[in-house]
This record gives sequence, structure tokens and C-alpha cells, in this order.
Amino acid sequence: MHPQSLVQFSVPNFFNFTYELLIMVRKRIPTGIPGLDKMIEGGFLQKQILLLTGDPGSGKTTLAMQFVYKGATEYDEPGLFISFEEPREQIFENMSRYGWDLKGLEADDKLVFLEYPTQDVDQFLAQEGIIRDYIDELGIKRVVIDTITSYALIYETEFKRRQEVAKLVSKLRKWGCTIMLTSEYIHESNYSRARFGLDSLSDGLINLYNIQRKDYRIRALEVTKLRGTRHVQRMVPLRFTEHGLEVYPEEHVFQD
Repeated sequence: MHPQSLVQFSVPNFFNFTYELLIMVRKRIPTGIPGLDKMIEGGFLQKQILLLTGDPGSGKTTLAMQFVYKGATEYDEPGLFISFEEPREQIFENMSRYGWDLKGLEADDKLVFLEYPTQDVDQFLAQEGIIRDYIDELGIKRVVIDTITSYALIYETEFKRRQEVAKLVSKLRKWGCTIMLTSEYIHESNYSRARFGLDSLSDGLINLYNIQRKDYRIRALEVTKLRGTRHVQRMVPLRFTEHGLEVYPEEHVFQD
């Protein structure tokens, strides 16, 4: 074989092989959410940034907290939950209906909850050093920011919002954690997209739906994108249960 042909053939294959090998050796982080891990080869890749989008009331905060809760209680992975909207007491009360003892996790240093009211969102980055100390000292592995929309809206123009969100994502990657961001999405005719360019900045995109069907609503989940992972590529039913959210990948959303 001619040397030039050998280079043209082997270099792309080498890089493809190296990428696949890196994916294989990276640890997966099970979500602990029944049914979801079956859709995504057992979990997210470690240190990925995931975007969870949906309309108000679609279950974003519950799913995000369940991700942190299951990590702390089932996989010995302490979590950090940063709230820009709902206060701590309200979230803890809402989640107690699922039997989640969040106060107990706090006492055991398995959960850190940081609350930034709307008027104080700009203090978030000013306290990044403190947050990094929590991560290092407690060995935090899972982080949720709920919701990134509130952070972005402290900036006046859409251009500035996209710019600052991109900077934030870059900072978050240095935290060394698996991070879930929640956000609402924008509806455009038959297409929905994430705000502030987050769909391209994140490693994964999960959409939650609360669909009106005649005189009732159907909840659904869709993994739209997840780098390094083969995933189910359709909407699947999502239901609230007494233990939290559950996903049903073998079922269809619409039966008729």
C-alpha cells in the first residue's frame, strides 16, 4: 500500500478508535430514576452537563432533585442543589411526599442546598469559591442548577444572556461533577428549542412534556441528545408515583 494511502486510511480510524475507547472507559452515572437508565445505556457519562427542559409543571424540579437524591442514597454520591426560584422549605416540603428525607441528607453532609432568591442571583458567581470548597470537602459528584433561566434573565439583552450562559457552562465544566441544568424551552410552530443556545452547549438534552389530549394531559419524556450514548429516540410515558417519577420505555405515549 502506498504510504500516503496508509495515512489517509489509518489516521481517521485511529481517532475514531481512540474516541470510542475513551467513551468505554469513562464511568457512567446511573440516574436512579426507574426506567430512564434503560434508555441511556445505564446512565450519563461522568462529568457531563445535561440540560433538562420543559414547560412549568412538567416535572423538571422533581426529576432533578430525584437525580441528586438517588445519587446520595443509592450510589454514595453527595449532591449539590442550587435553586434560583423555589425556596428550600418549599422544595423540601414538596419532595417529602415521596418519602425523601432531604433534611437527613443535609445533616449527613450528603446534600448541600443553596438558595439564591431572584434579587440575589447575581451573587451566585461571586460565591463560586465557596461552592468549589463544598464540592472538594464533601466529595460532591452531582450538581443541579434550577433553573438556569433565572440566572440568564439578570442580563438585559439576549446576546448578553447567551454570552454569559456560555461563560457559566465553561466554568461549570471545571467543577468536575455531573451537572444537570433545568430550563424552559421556546415553542416555534412544530419545533421546540432550548433557550440561550444551551442545546448546543450541553452534552445531553432531555425534554419533559405535559401534553393536553382532549380533556386530560399526558406526561412524557424524550432524550433528544446524549453525547457518547446510544439512547431511545422517541417520547416515552412519564408518571408521578408515590416514590417519585418513573419512566416507561417499553410503552407508547399515544395509544390511539
